[in-house]
Amino acid sequence: MRKLVLALAIGMLIAGSAATVAPQSARAASAPAKVVIVVGATQDSTASYRSEADAAAAEFAKYTSNVIKVYSPNATWSAVAVAAQGANILVYLGHGSGYPNPYVGYEQPNLDNGMGLNAAAGGGDSNTQYYGENFMAQLALAPNAVVILNHLCYASGDTEWGQGVPTQAVAEQRVDGYASGFLRGGAKAVIAEGVDDIGPYIDGLFTAHSTIDSVWKSFPGFHNHVTSWASTRSPGYTSQIDPNLDNPASDGDVYYRSMVSIPSLSTDDAISGQAPGFVSQSGTYYPVAPTRVVDTRGNGIGPTGKLSSGGTYTYQIAGKGGVPSGAIAITGNLTVTNQSASGWVFLGPTILTMPGSSTVNFPVGDNRANGATVPLSAAGTLDAWYKGSNVGATTDLLIDVTGYFLADANGNGYVQYGPHRILDTRDGTGLSGQFTSGTPRQIGVAGVAGLPATGIVAVAGNVTVVNPSYAGFVYLGPTASSDPSSSTINFPAGDIRANNFIVPVAADGTIAAVFHTHPGTTGRLDLVIDISGYFTATGGTLFHTLSPARILDTRSSTGLGGPIPAAAPQTLQVTGAGGVPGDAVAISANLTVTQQSYGGWAAMGPAVSPSTPFSNLNFPVSDNRANGVIVPLTADGKVQLVYGAPSGQATHLILDVNGYFK
Repeated sequence: MRKLVLALAIGMLIAGSAATVAPQSARAASAPAKVVIVVGATQDSTASYRSEADAAAAEFAKYTSNVIKVYSPNATWSAVAVAAQGANILVYLGHGSGYPNPYVGYEQPNLDNGMGLNAAAGGGDSNTQYYGENFMAQLALAPNAVVILNHLCYASGDTEWGQGVPTQAVAEQRVDGYASGFLRGGAKAVIAEGVDDIGPYIDGLFTAHSTIDSVWKSFPGFHNHVTSWASTRSPGYTSQIDPNLDNPASDGDVYYRSMVSIPSLSTDDAISGQAPGFVSQSGTYYPVAPTRVVDTRGNGIGPTGKLSSGGTYTYQIAGKGGVPSGAIAITGNLTVTNQSASGWVFLGPTILTMPGSSTVNFPVGDNRANGATVPLSAAGTLDAWYKGSNVGATTDLLIDVTGYFLADANGNGYVQYGPHRILDTRDGTGLSGQFTSGTPRQIGVAGVAGLPATGIVAVAGNVTVVNPSYAGFVYLGPTASSDPSSSTINFPAGDIRANNFIVPVAADGTIAAVFHTHPGTTGRLDLVIDISGYFTATGGTLFHTLSPARILDTRSSTGLGGPIPAAAPQTLQVTGAGGVPGDAVAISANLTVTQQSYGGWAAMGPAVSPSTPFSNLNFPVSDNRANGVIVPLTADGKVQLVYGAPSGQATHLILDVNGYFK
């Protein structure tokens, strides 16, 4: 908010350097098809596995010249991670450590469901260290990659030799778990072949010109006893087992074949590393009461498990929180918590390589949220990518949904407005007096500050908390609750922090807000709300999704040359960039500040000035901060941006657009 500078920034945990802001370019898939074969440290079996791997490499060489071998005793995690980047096919022969197992009664994501590699190079074939699914999530494979796991225990559902026969339920749990990390690392199919030679898979991938499902079911060792189910660990994927019920192994085990995949994945797409391009869709808006649909901390909401730096994670959104099948985008709130390192998270419909933009940036030890409008994939999923400032960094992720868009004309349209301030408890605008924790309050919307008195279904805007006495969060929604199950903005004590939102409006024309902090404490804060548009059942404009595109980066003179000087409004041409057409009336985007020389604020709108009575971002020095925005455009498709700080200061600004209204 304007003219509020964070003098308290000194001593705060900060995000580090500009390196924690997403870069502008991404890796490209390799061509010709890249194959990586890994042989782990498996003691006396290692020599035979190397021999089998050499035979597989010779078979691959019939089809591609790009075959890379990473064999024990030099198959360290660092060597595998470098080699695997951009691989179309990854083959691993070696030890498997899965879950459930007879040794530990809980899953260990840093150890289970991955590879048994060399702890150090050159230490022999018994120098084994397990690297679990959290490491496999960092492989950065090519789009549509296929992983083949050969001779592993647990991966196909089996048990170690002589350990007894698992139940089918245990076998299915093992299959789902073992594939999950590789899928997060970019694979679209994970095949586990516990006994047979993988040569037929190699030939099928390059010559069948069919689906991965067909290749798996035409394998010479196919038993025709398939059980399939929707994967519980990897929403949107199908898991399959093909037990050898007619001829069990001598110890009675039957679970030696499995696959977790998108069954319709074509072998041609797997080999080429190509994926369908993003297709823009248009639709109207349907608000829902704020609902949490993802909480990786293990509260029974969505899949459990921290994000590891460098991995892709897919979350099923359609079918949850009131979001129907067929939704093309959602509005909601993304929150990071329990992060072990500073960094950034990108949220989007499909992540093929490391993203070139970010959704939220954060330091260590700071629960940070960002309101966003995000397109969904055709399967109703969102992909998340976390880039931490060090290797092995992890974070938890929460997603709260406040509405969705359908490709129809039956919902609500967006109306360009403002931005205008409807609430500032510091001067009595809207409500007088600070918010007290645990006490919900109603905020008038209909008929306020030029908004219509009737017909508003939801509002888009920016909420700012000012100098909270305790750390906590604020919930915004249509109805009051002293104990909400989702949040709109999170903050530490004493901060000034803003977040974008779209929330439904109650039938009486109000929205509700409540401040929540530590149990047993009474906190207070000031609250400010700026409105930048509203949705109505009659009239209004459609939302059009875009693949996220960077249209402003003053570090590289994209859009505007930088850095931007304080108190000097800059005009940015929006239409004609990033897919935004000339007749757009507003955009949905993400605004990021970095390398600021002084704590301050940034505002964005059709017309802004150093005295503009609203803001989109508030920030101290050395803290990369991002916030979602819905911004009305001028008639000729422009916006203005201003950095609020003393004369002589400067900052860099970044704007990533993901949709527009017209």
